[in-house]
Amino acid sequence: MTETPQNTHTFFTVNDLPMSVRYDIWKSSIDCIFDVETVPDIRKNQFHATLDADLMGSMMLARTVSKHQFWSRSESAIANDGMDHYMIQYFHSGGMSSEEGKEGHTIAHGGLLFQDLSQVATAVTTDFDNLVMILPRQLLEDRLTLPEDHNMRFLSPRDPMVRILASMMLSFKENAHSFSPEQASVLENSFVEVLAACLNSTRGVTSETAHKRQNLETMALIRQYFRKNFKSPDLTPDRAARELGISRSKLYQLMEDYGGVYRFIRDLRLRHAMALLGSPTDRRRSLYDIALECGFASDTSFIRAFREKYNMTPGDFRRNAQTGRIDLPDTSDGQQDTRYEKWLHSL
Repeated sequence: MTETPQNTHTFFTVNDLPMSVRYDIWKSSIDCIFDVETVPDIRKNQFHATLDADLMGSMMLARTVSKHQFWSRSESAIANDGMDHYMIQYFHSGGMSSEEGKEGHTIAHGGLLFQDLSQVATAVTTDFDNLVMILPRQLLEDRLTLPEDHNMRFLSPRDPMVRILASMMLSFKENAHSFSPEQASVLENSFVEVLAACLNSTRGVTSETAHKRQNLETMALIRQYFRKNFKSPDLTPDRAARELGISRSKLYQLMEDYGGVYRFIRDLRLRHAMALLGSPTDRRRSLYDIALECGFASDTSFIRAFREKYNMTPGDFRRNAQTGRIDLPDTSDGQQDTRYEKWLHSL
């Protein structure tokens, strides 16, 4: 594989493997974000999959070609991986359908599907060739009127802003190898502004969604609160509930699907720690200093939490980052390029 100087491109395929193992390797890799299944005949006789991914600023853009599959993002997956990113899909060919869709159940040619990875979803794809943009929640959330209210929203190509957004995704992928970091940052902000305009112009209010909206809005406030305060060492559920103006039992109830309050705070702290450990400007900082900045009481508790989450120590991660290999544990069989999995957890 030929890489760009910035090492921001990865290509994963199972097509050169024996048919008997292709689907299992794919399923094991893609379960970093989705649970997938397909029918036995495809699994045994016809399966293929490629994923061509690029990092662009703090977003990941991936083109995937594969066969008919059933996709799900469950509460347990959300709790286990701690990811709360947003995702936008464009289909070159084939398509996706979901009974949970907002403003439609099937993606139209030239349209887009927006998914909130902090919420459960199920969908079905035909044989497909699609383009997926995944971006950190903090890039978009504050620009949205109702940031928790767009999961599985089908965006129609009849909207000119949707057509512009799709064109941006296609152009970004075509030119991803040549963007400088500065250019990627400018384009990232432009993309997010257009996406926010598309989503804020949708209505999508039904009797069913209206019933759920109050909790969704409360969850948005809870997320914003924890992102603002996770560095505080005395952050507790009691303090959070008091400052948010809700009961502690309500806070626990709303956070159940995300592994609980303590786990959510821990994962925010660890993601911030990963950014510091991988930063050249912080390479000489002690683990103790990083632990305190991230809200841990000591370097011992920080190291223990990091190892439990990533099966490696902060020191191991820092050494890899300093040699240009920002590696989380490799879940593949060692023969496929699965760095896209690791990028997802460090966006």
